[in-house]
Amino acid sequence: MPINYNFAFKTSKLQRWKKPAPQNLLLSDSSFLTKLKYIYKKFTGNPELFYPSCVVVIITLLMQIAIIYPTSNINKLEDKHMEYIKVAKQLSRLKSKSKIMNKHLKNLSVFFTQPTPVYLFAFYLQNSIPKGVQLNNYFVSNNGFEISASAYDIEPLNDMVTLLIESPIVNRESLIINRINDTGPNKDIPTVILELEGNLLKLSLDKRERLYKESLAEGLLRKLLRFRTLQQLIRS
Repeated sequence: MPINYNFAFKTSKLQRWKKPAPQNLLLSDSSFLTKLKYIYKKFTGNPELFYPSCVVVIITLLMQIAIIYPTSNINKLEDKHMEYIKVAKQLSRLKSKSKIMNKHLKNLSVFFTQPTPVYLFAFYLQNSIPKGVQLNNYFVSNNGFEISASAYDIEPLNDMVTLLIESPIVNRESLIINRINDTGPNKDIPTVILELEGNLLKLSLDKRERLYKESLAEGLLRKLLRFRTLQQLIRS
């Protein structure tokens, strides 16, 4: 097999000629205008080499310029945005606590929205018993009541019925007299017996507060005022 070897350079002082590299004007002492022309010539002479990268650079620069204003606004509003997030979280926690408190408030509202409490019934019943009337028995529930009373004659019992009708806790249209019994004259025991029944009114909070003040129910009044204060705070 032939060997490609030049025996002329084995003992000779001759040197192989090498093509000199082209001069780089950018590193030379040429003028700025010459260098600029050189760059332009290289650029226009090799479009497939420079155009893609230049397009990418130009697009990148345009995008950076386009986002300068929005980025500036974002940086200026960042503190306000963080403050907004903080306030929004606090409002969310307050709203959650408000729902929980509102749930408990509904459970408590049963005690303040039920019909007339026993205390008020007893207070106004006592004020409805005139002189000469003996209260034999009474029963009160959440919605109504039954009373058995007696007297020596009918007049004191008529007065009691009138006072009950005028009572602020009694539904006057529901008052029914079930029985009147006169056993005849007797100086030792009441002879006229009256049995009646009726319904109690469902009191509003305003009326309940007024009646508590009128009946001097200070403990019940304080509880009612605390309940109304809590109710207003949650609704606000």
